[in-house]
Amino acid sequence: MNTEPIHGTYSLEKRENLIICFYSEGFNLAGVKALTNDILALAKDLDLWALYQKPDSTAGIVHNAIEEMMNGYVRFQQAGCVAAAIQENSIFVRAGTPHRPPTLRMPIKIDKSEEELLLWLQKHLPHNQIVTRVTT
Repeated sequence: MNTEPIHGTYSLEKRENLIICFYSEGFNLAGVKALTNDILALAKDLDLWALYQKPDSTAGIVHNAIEEMMNGYVRFQQAGCVAAAIQENSIFVRAGTPHRPPTLRMPIKIDKSEEELLLWLQKHLPHNQIVTRVTT
């Protein structure tokens, strides 16, 4: 039984077929698994959906959790996620790029501009559903 404490802080919102993930601090393996499972639980009633990730500058990941993070994207894809966008607010947002599994075909875009990312996600959503500004 794995009793590793969960590291990493996050909150999730669902806006129609968009899952929004705000996160901060360093994620360990248990934290990545918890976040992945919570995103999948929030999206369980959606056929097709998109993921928008908005880390703050403190967000990070330990090396042994990167593979699990990338496997999480494969699970999202299998659960109907059509695209993921990550706002580039942390130096760690590109940590998974060299670890992308061949089974991950879902597009992932990383950019500093929330507006650009939301427009990009809109193109991938069914019927180009409107995605509104995320920043509160």
